[in-house]
Amino acid sequence: MASGDLTYRQPRSAERGAMLYNVAAGTPIYAGEPVQVRTLSTPTVVEPALTNTPDASAHLYVGIAATNSTNTTSASGTVEVNPISSKDAILGNPDVAATWDTQTEYDALVGARVLIKNSVSVTATPTSGTYTLLASDSANNGCVVQPLDIFKNPGKVAFCFRDSTNYLT
Repeated sequence: MASGDLTYRQPRSAERGAMLYNVAAGTPIYAGEPVQVRTLSTPTVVEPALTNTPDASAHLYVGIAATNSTNTTSASGTVEVNPISSKDAILGNPDVAATWDTQTEYDALVGARVLIKNSVSVTATPTSGTYTLLASDSANNGCVVQPLDIFKNPGKVAFCFRDSTNYLT
């Protein structure tokens, strides 16, 4: 996985602090990674987000990890997660930079409903970067591209999660 793949565009308000979740033994979660529940019937056990998510009809996203998880491959642990909200603009990296590399190209994708791609399921280097934003619009895609000045934020895509991706809705 990757540390810091997703960051908040502006500081989050203090009243919406991180929440503690249980993590099963297995893949660690790094701060800055999107986090989802395994199934709606077990919302207390979270895992790093799968590729090509979130699906707005599935309600499985919890948020963005605020800390590294304490689980190991053989022991369960916990992680603090900033809950997702359509009020938070998040910055991520584009999957294909050439799709977003001019302001005109970027502006044409504002409002598009896109997915997050996870390129690597596990990596020994938590800062290597694995989560990127795809550019294909579809009705159930859970991230909505927001306006951004690409000259002030080169190589970034701003987006908000749709409320329907949140497992608490």
